[in-house]
Amino acid sequence: MSPDRKPFIIGITGTIGSGKSTVGSILEELGVPVIDTDTITHEVQNSEKIKRAVVERFGKAVLTDDGTGKIDRKKLGALVFKDPSAKRDLEAMIHPAVILESRRCVAAHSDKPIVAILAPLLFEAKVQSEYDEIWAIVAKEEVLRERLAKRDNLSDDLITQRLAAQFSQEEKARLSSVVIDNSTSREDTKRQVEVNLEKLKAGISSRS
Repeated sequence: MSPDRKPFIIGITGTIGSGKSTVGSILEELGVPVIDTDTITHEVQNSEKIKRAVVERFGKAVLTDDGTGKIDRKKLGALVFKDPSAKRDLEAMIHPAVILESRRCVAAHSDKPIVAILAPLLFEAKVQSEYDEIWAIVAKEEVLRERLAKRDNLSDDLITQRLAAQFSQEEKARLSSVVIDNSTSREDTKRQVEVNLEKLKAGISSRS
């Protein structure tokens, strides 16, 4: 994508528990529209076409127990995080639709100079070309594990399994333009976001 295109798209990535949503909320406070691919993925999974494909591949056991016929993300996650081939199959079903919907959401903000997209699997899905700049959100491993145990009630073994299913923090950081350390306070994270956002705005202004 051209760096001169408007809006300029920031891809926000990071492992589970790194704090992508925190950075997203800070960017929204600073006036940047934020698109969450997790939300899009949830919507896509429950579209009739994708849901049929998911149930055909993984069985009705991945549906919720409330009779609504929706995909239960926890049940599905439990299957794919321990089976790389199942994970690849699921991503092949979902990623194309998520990319198309993300583009539609960006187009809806065409009057904005900058848009951010929260994309946990940005590198894993090989969609770097969809973004003009990529920010990796990182945190110390003990902080990640503490957050995931508290937020998702995961055992240490499950946390290890889920972290292993994604690129490492080091790899995501190496491939990114900007690295935000979200190990400490929200105030510290906000300061880093503000500094990097101002640099980005200055760069965009200098090219216009």
